[in-house]
Amino acid sequence: MLLHRRPRREHRPAPGEPPGSLAATPYARPTHLHLVAYDGDRLIEHQSQDVAEIEERAQGVANVWIDVAGLRDVDTIRAIGQRYCLHPLTLEDIVQVVQRPKVDIYDGYLFVVLRLPRFEKGLVNEQVAIVLGHDFVITFGERQWDGFDAVRSRLGHVHSRMRSKPVDYLAYALIDALIDAYFPILEHYGELIDDMEEEVVERATDGLVTQVHGLRRAVMELRRAIWPLREVLNTLTREGTPYVQPETRTFLRDCSDHVSQLLDMIEIDREVTSTLLDLHLSSLSTRMNEIMKVLTIIATIFIPLGFVAGLYGMNFDPAISPYNMPELHWRFGYFYSLAVMAAMAFGMLGYFWAKGWIGGRWRRRGRSREPD
Repeated sequence: MLLHRRPRREHRPAPGEPPGSLAATPYARPTHLHLVAYDGDRLIEHQSQDVAEIEERAQGVANVWIDVAGLRDVDTIRAIGQRYCLHPLTLEDIVQVVQRPKVDIYDGYLFVVLRLPRFEKGLVNEQVAIVLGHDFVITFGERQWDGFDAVRSRLGHVHSRMRSKPVDYLAYALIDALIDAYFPILEHYGELIDDMEEEVVERATDGLVTQVHGLRRAVMELRRAIWPLREVLNTLTREGTPYVQPETRTFLRDCSDHVSQLLDMIEIDREVTSTLLDLHLSSLSTRMNEIMKVLTIIATIFIPLGFVAGLYGMNFDPAISPYNMPELHWRFGYFYSLAVMAAMAFGMLGYFWAKGWIGGRWRRRGRSREPD
């Protein structure tokens, strides 16, 4: 079962350092650059680790997309920031990868931070930052993501709508791909929650508590990543937001509808996981009551049997008086006592069954009370 893995501790600059200080996280991956430069007639793709080489290949092309995968090389990230005039606080937010989804408007570009869910020994949420300028888009991810390959494939078609649109349409396509990545994960967790609910009802064990808490943590982590997306898309679709064309706002509103669907799904999952623990405790209590009922019935049956056995275990001598347990000298006295005890036991069982305390009759009664 793929649940939630706690996020790694963020590596921040030392206290007192000036704003905009860059410090790569210890677990950051090597930095790789993937250039996609395009217009209506040309498409140039190139992979490199040299910013100057990337810039040279992009010369003379109208629209530029640089995909930065891995954030270990802060010098490369700083060079990109100098080339595209990115604010030092933007670079700091790119490197410190535990940011809340947001939109910052700077002079010359928009800075968008989103969260990307992945399965890696559990659920992890990685950061993806998008910088949208007048003629360029730069994406910064903790590592390479296959979801952007579909966008590159669309750019490879000459008659693709993306080739004839400004770069803000490319930014929309990237945001849409990131949002759509949540749907299969939420569907997966929805199936896990349904299976867990059935398991809690049918087999309430102590080990299920850990799994229920793991599901709850995963759902809450997804909710923290999805909830701020409403504010992000509201900003991007707002009239007057720079670098976003009116036509692109229409497509971004479709992304907003997808976020609403995600929020509906996550709220349902959150409510169900919140009640799973109560359901688990209720199931344990029901099982305990069933066990106590069985033990009580057994004890109740053996109480009169113990009375009979104890009565005949008293040391009375029938030779002294004919009223001192005359059955002790009767030839069938032993079988008589066993028959009496068996009759008492079966009589009590029949009475318990007639009252609906044992057997399936209580279930038939319960169903008969249900409305048609």
